[in-house]
Amino acid sequence: MIPDSKQPKLLAIETSAEACSVSVLVDGRIHSFDEHAPMRHAELLLPAVRSLLEQAGLALASLDAIAFGRGPGSFTSLRIGIGVVQGLAWGAGLPVVPVSSLAAVAQDSADRVESGSRSICVAVDARMQEVYFANFRLNDTGFVQLEGEERVCEPGRVHALSGQSFIAAGNGFAQFDELATLAAQASARYPDIRPRAETIGKLALEWLKSNQPLPAVMAQPFYVRNTVALKPGGD
Repeated sequence: MIPDSKQPKLLAIETSAEACSVSVLVDGRIHSFDEHAPMRHAELLLPAVRSLLEQAGLALASLDAIAFGRGPGSFTSLRIGIGVVQGLAWGAGLPVVPVSSLAAVAQDSADRVESGSRSICVAVDARMQEVYFANFRLNDTGFVQLEGEERVCEPGRVHALSGQSFIAAGNGFAQFDELATLAAQASARYPDIRPRAETIGKLALEWLKSNQPLPAVMAQPFYVRNTVALKPGGD
């Protein structure tokens, strides 16, 4: 149990895309490592964790929880990242906080807009001519909440929430011509935004204000497309 009187000390790890992203959040301070490193997650993750904990002056066991981007995203990099989360959590006796990688994209997009649109449509390249897609709404505390469900679909099936001004976020809007018309209707477009560990950590801290972290056994990926490893061309 995390005492109500203190802000949790978190390690956050995000590997759903090509970047290797790690953050330590403690007492309002954030130490981060973020590098675009396709196929190098296994090489970079643990050294980054050790370096950031040293910068923060913390031992792993002194943390309150490990937050992680649960996906959806690349099968291979998610498996590597969450394998590291599982090992660290079990070894140090720490609980975990799963966070949607699409929510992290939505949150960073919403944070770039000072006012106006409170709806965010996220489309991230899922390969195989598909996207990971979800709609989010900004709540009164400034954090995103999922509207409907996260899913994988053809780009042409992506849609924003009806009758609302919205932000278009995620690299799907840059990758697929089918999304050009929808992107043109958005009040703001951020195809460059990808999930970051720092944002995963911030969303986890918000969630922990009214929830307890989960046992380490709950460190599991959310692929959406369960057969991704079996399909030709899967990553």
